[in-house]
Amino acid sequence: MPSRSYQGAEGTWYTPVPVTLCALMTPLSTAGDLPSQLTSFVGREAAVEAVSQQLWAHRLVTLTGAGGCGKTRLAIQVGLELGRTRAGDVIFFVDLSGLSDPALVPSAAVRALGLRMSAGRDPVELLTDELRDQGALLILDNCEHLVDASAALVTELVGRCRRLLVLVTSRETLGVPGEVVVRVDGLGLPRRAQPGGEHWLEGSEAGRLFLERAKSAIPGFVVDRAEAAAVAAICELLDGIPLAIELAAAQVRYMSVQSIAKDLSQRSHLLAGSGRGRPGRHKTLLASIEWSCDLLPGDERAFLHRLSVFASGFTQAAAEAVCAGGTTSPAQVISVLATLVDKSLVQAEPQADRFHLHETMRAWGAAALERQDLTARSRGRDRHLDYFRELAKGMEPKSWTSELPVALETLEPDLENLRAALDWGIESKQLDASVELVLALGNFFYILGLRVEAWARCERLLATELEPSARADVLYWASTYSRASDPDASSLLASELVALGRALGDARAVARGLCRLAFVQVLSAPEQALLTLEECLPLAHQSNDLQLVVLGSGLLGNVYRLLGQPEKAFTVAGEALRTAEEAGWLWGSAYAHNFRAMGAIQAGRLSDALEDVDALEEAGRKLSDPEFSYRAQWFRGDIYMHRAHPGAEEELQSAYTRALSCGDISSLLMIKGSLGQLWASQGRLAASYQMLGDATAKLGSLGFSRASVDHRAVMGDVAVWQGDMEAARSHLSALSGRPVEGSRDWLVPLARGRARLARAEGKPRQALALACDALEAACGSGCLRQAVELLELIAMALSDLGHSEEATRLLGTADALRERTGYARWVPISREVDTVWAKTQDDMGREAFARAIADGQALNLGSAVAYARRGRGKRTQAVAGWDSLTPSERRVATLAAQRLANAEIARELFIPPVP
Repeated sequence: MPSRSYQGAEGTWYTPVPVTLCALMTPLSTAGDLPSQLTSFVGREAAVEAVSQQLWAHRLVTLTGAGGCGKTRLAIQVGLELGRTRAGDVIFFVDLSGLSDPALVPSAAVRALGLRMSAGRDPVELLTDELRDQGALLILDNCEHLVDASAALVTELVGRCRRLLVLVTSRETLGVPGEVVVRVDGLGLPRRAQPGGEHWLEGSEAGRLFLERAKSAIPGFVVDRAEAAAVAAICELLDGIPLAIELAAAQVRYMSVQSIAKDLSQRSHLLAGSGRGRPGRHKTLLASIEWSCDLLPGDERAFLHRLSVFASGFTQAAAEAVCAGGTTSPAQVISVLATLVDKSLVQAEPQADRFHLHETMRAWGAAALERQDLTARSRGRDRHLDYFRELAKGMEPKSWTSELPVALETLEPDLENLRAALDWGIESKQLDASVELVLALGNFFYILGLRVEAWARCERLLATELEPSARADVLYWASTYSRASDPDASSLLASELVALGRALGDARAVARGLCRLAFVQVLSAPEQALLTLEECLPLAHQSNDLQLVVLGSGLLGNVYRLLGQPEKAFTVAGEALRTAEEAGWLWGSAYAHNFRAMGAIQAGRLSDALEDVDALEEAGRKLSDPEFSYRAQWFRGDIYMHRAHPGAEEELQSAYTRALSCGDISSLLMIKGSLGQLWASQGRLAASYQMLGDATAKLGSLGFSRASVDHRAVMGDVAVWQGDMEAARSHLSALSGRPVEGSRDWLVPLARGRARLARAEGKPRQALALACDALEAACGSGCLRQAVELLELIAMALSDLGHSEEATRLLGTADALRERTGYARWVPISREVDTVWAKTQDDMGREAFARAIADGQALNLGSAVAYARRGRGKRTQAVAGWDSLTPSERRVATLAAQRLANAEIARELFIPPVP
């Protein structure tokens, strides 16, 4: 076992191979991913240094102050400085201004870090596991409306991540232990009473900011002494508040600085003092916004009000659809936006083709809308809902094709707007529009890992009076989203969908419900899942729902694999792959590659499996889907294990770390099982036994014991190799209690384990019979790897019985099959085989030994099975006909039917000629 451990989400685990977290976070936020700034940072050099020192000393700093005082800009500058001095640290910026649900604060941090949420995975645990030992800075911006949720998140992360620094901006403090509060006031003001030289104005932070922003508006802008005094007066009137100064400086295109100062001074009753419960500087900022907006023509001012309906940034197209009106036509929107950008009332992000409002500006605009009549207030939100519903509907078909990355790139930046639109639709009881938006976003919410919150929104809709077909659609997605976090709820929702579909006579709804039901059944009751899918798939084909066909066929392949039929699994998953590729559905292709790879590994098609794994990894990269990526690593680790490749452990440990980030508990435990098997293959028996025991017990506690049949069987093998026969019997007993009807998943490993135990206990005849029966079952199921191991086990039992020639032939066959398939012998098996090689060579002599090996290598698997089972294994009870024949007699009959002569049949069956 590795020497270091930590407490993970489901118990004590080990530190993976030394792969840095930077290599595992995709995409990874760094200082270069902080919000881009189109203007220079002016002043506050001392504040940047002071805040940085407080961060290093106390780890949690909250910047407080009125809106517009520059908290966010200061925090970003601190982050940039940290990025320059601590290049290896992770820096991620979480803007909470557009978020309204406190429950989403942790998942907002997860997304800012470049990770994907997964149902059933606590986002705080996910963040903790990623940042536990990583140098990082979290900037949590605009927390004042989500103080409690922000405080809870920060408390957990700071307490559990020893190298994490947290910088918060909020108009209120968090009030948590260890918090250091830094008050951000206005910029330093010019000293008008003591000008002190030609450049006295630039010597102050506020004066320098005004001049720089004025020069952005009018290149080459300069002031004389009288104008400098006016600028100083402006800065004083605005209390040095950066946003207010920028708004004033933007007016130099249209007004002289003396006029700006005069207008502001006339509002001195608004710009001074404090209202009840409102800081003076906040009142000053709102007054400066009012002043700036009063200078706008009426249509521009109304347009600015309407922009406040956006929960986050917006595109030109969105502004045209939502905010055009009055005298502003859609064609004029871009010129109005440009004017508002020039006046610093709207901020532009040219690289992203987006615009946004400062949070204080958005709040002011929203308040202005609230003062209008109800119809005017609702109209903007209705248009916002209509626009984003149509945007999502337009992107929805792309989510089922190779254009998914393009669709994600379009919708992800507007996630907050989409949430707000959906919430308004439900709140205003626009149920048809809300259902349309839920259905359009169905696949996106799933792929983005937002399944828990999407399920909650579906539940809100299901609590309303929906039209039956709409209810069926929402039930489908509610069952889909809830499967990982609450399988019982998912099953109930799917069952309701099946019943509703049957009542409506809707074959597609029935098929969708059955498919979701099978997803719940697959790991706990694969036989039942098989029956469910056998009913589902004809209905899916009948409905011509290709996506459902892919989902059902891929899942059916996994069911066959779990039931011990890997060749069938490989074939069925291949059919799913062809359907997905014909439909151009990239995600569906990856899904099918996933299950086909699993079947191929179990069937012994390692080269085919590796091709599927490479395709799966490439799809995961294109889709930015970490689940497909870690599964590719997991399967490659399994393939490398079977080939004794030295990179197996690194692949599996890296897969575990990635799966931990996604919170896929069943996959985490299965990967642990794969590591346990790897260590068994390497002869690390004690570590293997412990790891397999932990994975098997936890899978069983989750109701997934059928998924760990191989793990339990290997534990039995390991117990035998360690000489603990009682433990081996215990594990085999656990396997023997499994249901028989419709399933072969446990038969081969059970018989193999019993044969190995019998041989270890000195019962070679019993071992031989059991191994022969297991060999026939393995070949019938297409389990090539197990068939090769059983040939070797039969050979060892034959050697124990003194049949050296037969043993050598079968070992020769096994050698040839390993060469052809790439399966390497496990170290404990190699030790046993080497002993038998040495014994049979001594018994037979070198020449006879070499001939027997060559004879065995010439056999195909079918011939080797017939040879091994000659007169052995269970005899049928039939007294006549084909079923009454022994395996050897059946083989003779088959060869005779091929018109082989007696001598040729004898050679095929290694029968010596009669003298």
